[in-house]
Amino acid sequence: MPVSLMRFPRIVQKEIMENLDPFEIFDLSECSKRARSVARLKNMKEFRLEIHENSIDICGTNLETFAFAFDEAMPPNLDEVMPPLLEKILDVFGYSQVRDFSSGDKSFKLFASISEILMQRKCKIGTLYFTVENVEEKQLKHILDNLNISDFFFLHTKFQFSPNFDYQPIRFPELLCIANSWFGLDQLLTAVKGCLEVKITNSSFTIRDLNEFLGKWMAEEIQNMTAFSISISSDDFLGDSPVLGMTPPIMGRLAWQRRGGIVGACIRYGHLIKSINGQEAVIQLIRDRFSVLFG
Repeated sequence: MPVSLMRFPRIVQKEIMENLDPFEIFDLSECSKRARSVARLKNMKEFRLEIHENSIDICGTNLETFAFAFDEAMPPNLDEVMPPLLEKILDVFGYSQVRDFSSGDKSFKLFASISEILMQRKCKIGTLYFTVENVEEKQLKHILDNLNISDFFFLHTKFQFSPNFDYQPIRFPELLCIANSWFGLDQLLTAVKGCLEVKITNSSFTIRDLNEFLGKWMAEEIQNMTAFSISISSDDFLGDSPVLGMTPPIMGRLAWQRRGGIVGACIRYGHLIKSINGQEAVIQLIRDRFSVLFG
């Protein structure tokens, strides 16, 4: 004789929920409001939420992945179906953190819709991978300035940002990785006051920018600096233009390494430089890649 789940004591309902997987929990939550309240009894602390281009994944500790995915061969209108599904998943499982959020390269509208949900709910995002090619610049600035990204922000897009595009988040991630020519000296001077490590590729940095940045550090004009590692790749670094009066390649005999938070960095064969008050750093410039590690 079947017995209604709703008739069991709360402690028994919770025990039953602990033996169901996320798919079963979600299906139960769709049955009724009372069923949803019971579904929420499952402890989800060991499961992590990830958002990808065409799926929302709940990942367990034993390499289990429960993917709410859409068939790439016959994709629905993801802009319409994924955001409501995400809201349901956040409600049912009580998530306030997202481990990874990957935009994919196709739909800025979908990225924006999901981002708005995460911002409204004040969700913390561990890692954001942004690779969309067609961007609404004003809306993207609003999103990037307000998303709470804690660990790693990776931006890789060929979109040509306007010169006044300015990234000023509520908090910087520990590791910032930018692959776009928009990110220049002014952005770097801001980022080093919030990040632990900054990596810039495909950049428009010039030797003049490099000399200006290092000159400001040596004069101790960069206040409240948090970054201890910076690496920059730029075609302008190729050649023999001097950096701090030294002709490239710039190398030395020092090997430094540092760790902090999720970030670890090292330089082998670094050249020592000092600020006016004796703060130390090692720099290295080989072909188009410059690195600096601060003491």
